[in-house]
Amino acid sequence: MQFNDLICFRLGSITRRISRYYNNRFAELGITLGQSFVLYSLLERDGRSVKDIAAAVQLDSPAVTGLVDRLVKEGLVIRSEDPDDRRSVNVFLTDRGLQVANESLAITREFNQYLFDNHCDTAVAEIEHSLLQWEEVISQSEIN
Repeated sequence: MQFNDLICFRLGSITRRISRYYNNRFAELGITLGQSFVLYSLLERDGRSVKDIAAAVQLDSPAVTGLVDRLVKEGLVIRSEDPDDRRSVNVFLTDRGLQVANESLAITREFNQYLFDNHCDTAVAEIEHSLLQWEEVISQSEIN
């Protein structure tokens, strides 16, 4: 077996190409793919803590802190002290952040639709099923 036949290589290659596509499209909005995930988590529930965002986007808290720092600098989110726990900070979308989140989400949905349109429903269902199974296997193993 050649290295480029390995599942990890192929998934990594596809992931890098998709990331490059999104980062190019999102550049006009002033965000990266990673930052878009933070924005999407806030679209689902604005005012999350960094810890909650990290769990939602499956990154560690220090990585999310860096993403949030850059989003604050761009004026897309603000931090606010949690009134119930002054040691904790909640993150909120600004009006501009809401606009950018929705615009980037439209790009994401467009690309997802493109992928669905170019595959039969059975293939898409099989891919989603395989990804869910691999996520479960990995989360239950020492790989995590």
